[in-house]
Amino acid sequence: MAGGKETPRQKMIGMMYLVLTALLAMNISKDVLNAFIQINKGLGKTSEVLQTKAQATLAGLRNAKEADKAAPFLAKAEEVSKLGDEMIDYIEILKARTMAWSMAGSEPNDETIAKYQTEVGGVKVAIALQAKDENGKPIITKLDENQNNTTLLVGPNPQAPRQDPWSAFELKTKLIEFKEKLKAIQVTNIDGKVIPLDNEIVSSLDSTFVFNEEPDAEGKLEVWETNKFYHTPLAAVVATMSKIETDVLNAKTSVMSFLASSINATDLKFSDVTVAAVPLQSYVLKGKDYELEVYLAAYNKTSNTKLYMGGAYNGDKVPTPSTFAAGGEGIAADPDGKCRFKVNTGSLSLGPHGYTGQIGYEKDGKMEFIPFATQPFFVGEPALVVSPVNMNVFYRGLDNPVEVSVPGVDRSALTVTMSGGSISPSPDGTYNVKPGEGKEATINVSANINGESVQMPARQFRVKRIPDPIPSFGGKKPYDSTISQGDASVAAGVRADMEGFDFPVTATVTSFMVNLVSGGVLKEYKSNGNRIPDDASASIRKMKKGEKIFIEQIMCKMPDGTDRKLAAITLKVQ
Repeated sequence: MAGGKETPRQKMIGMMYLVLTALLAMNISKDVLNAFIQINKGLGKTSEVLQTKAQATLAGLRNAKEADKAAPFLAKAEEVSKLGDEMIDYIEILKARTMAWSMAGSEPNDETIAKYQTEVGGVKVAIALQAKDENGKPIITKLDENQNNTTLLVGPNPQAPRQDPWSAFELKTKLIEFKEKLKAIQVTNIDGKVIPLDNEIVSSLDSTFVFNEEPDAEGKLEVWETNKFYHTPLAAVVATMSKIETDVLNAKTSVMSFLASSINATDLKFSDVTVAAVPLQSYVLKGKDYELEVYLAAYNKTSNTKLYMGGAYNGDKVPTPSTFAAGGEGIAADPDGKCRFKVNTGSLSLGPHGYTGQIGYEKDGKMEFIPFATQPFFVGEPALVVSPVNMNVFYRGLDNPVEVSVPGVDRSALTVTMSGGSISPSPDGTYNVKPGEGKEATINVSANINGESVQMPARQFRVKRIPDPIPSFGGKKPYDSTISQGDASVAAGVRADMEGFDFPVTATVTSFMVNLVSGGVLKEYKSNGNRIPDDASASIRKMKKGEKIFIEQIMCKMPDGTDRKLAAITLKVQ
């Protein structure tokens, strides 16, 4: 607090609130921010895989043997690819612009925005959240910043988000346009038949790009823009945009794959043959069997087919196997036309492995041979995988869902126990953890492998209490300092939001004090719920500019049974 008419007591209270606000800002959970960094990093890897798949689909169409038949499908695939790339380019620019806003604190110019961009494969993209400068220092130093990016994406009014360029509303509009353009894709093949997009893909597009109102922590509906980006930490905003990019790339890839697979959709005969070498596992426990299915794709299964295995290789790089004369009797195909090769991995070293060979088939009374090399498979020691569904910690007082698995072992063969809490199976195949009062919990798993109980290495997890929620009054929070007369007059009460917390937790405000400094007089009002008293609302409506509103002694009930006292809110009426 500051001002010539304030008493020493008022000035002391004001300084106390400033200190509390600073402490709150300093104590934002690093675990939450790091979780969003890892999520964003993982989404980036997924996007790379999808981009590679899309490029491979285009290359296949451009190199199709029946170029005339493939031409109309190629044209549409290139159109879809362009739509997806334009959408991704827009989101990458929006990411960089959002980073620049958060770091600069005001609208940045093009030169400032360029500092948050890098070039990958000749295309400008936003830098990674963990990117560092030439001196090894982090470029993004405000991962928890949430006011400046809110100004850019939503604006000051969460009930009516801004709709001008580079807003969340514009992002939503472009995504809807992208979806509708994909849904309208259809191809007229060389026979004059119109092939529309598959109904399952249309349904998938509709279910992916949904922008309905969503409930906030109190169950009140919010528009999409506000729900996703209003006062959201920068790390979470970037992760959300990366998730949207993944959705765009997945939609683009799905439509392009459909186009590629539809070229011969009406054909009854195959004009060529190829070989399929399909491993039944990509990860094999040492001592278990590696199985490989090798068969002719798109070929008559009654063909006189045999498999001739060649040598092994280390699996790091798939070699081009040389054609060699078939020796021995080979492995004959089964009634389904599949040749099956099996080898025990007990004598193999840990790490990647692969096999080469050739498949022989009868054509025009003569044997033809096609060489192949398998994709790598990995031989590894038995290992336990425990993946927290929401975060890398367990929260006391909450149901913490986790996935427990051992590669290569069916879930029914696992015995799961826990110390420092309790763990129980859920109907969906996951487990539910309820931690105790200690600071750590340990999950123990034994697996029944070939009739033998094998104890997996134990896994320890930290146990934390649910973090304090952030209170708000009229959309203003402890780190805000002013409120408009209009917003203050219509404020219904105090709410508590779990900002940046991944669990569906509802915090209920049970009481608070409203202190008003109006006309040089201190007025105090008590609320025994989350609603502001009527007489306090009436007094607020009469307040003038420069007068102060103090929301203090805010108490809320948490799902873990604790009562929390939240940070106070001090606001000057504007």
